[in-house]
Amino acid sequence: MNMKKKSGAGALAAGVAAGAILGLASGLFLQSRKGKELTKDARKKALALQKQVMKRIDKAGEMSKEVYEDIVDDVMKYYTKSKDLAAKEVPEVRAFLMSKWKEIEKAMK
Repeated sequence: MNMKKKSGAGALAAGVAAGAILGLASGLFLQSRKGKELTKDARKKALALQKQVMKRIDKAGEMSKEVYEDIVDDVMKYYTKSKDLAAKEVPEVRAFLMSKWKEIEKAMK
């Protein structure tokens, strides 16, 4: 199901809601046992990655699960290629970001 990007105040509200959801989810992840094992540097990387995903969501013409997956994959590729994200961290981080699709979809409505 494709959802058209909202404009004006609706887009701002959707962006704020999606950002809040991802921020909360990131916070919960970082407080989990696995998250606590991450270094301060890894936490900074996770926040930077979250910001990049949010920027690309805001720029997307239409938002669907497929578009979201493409955005996440592109951001993951960039961070892996730049060596800012270890290859062994990619599957876990991608799974975490993909698990947030339903919440983002609700925020976009």
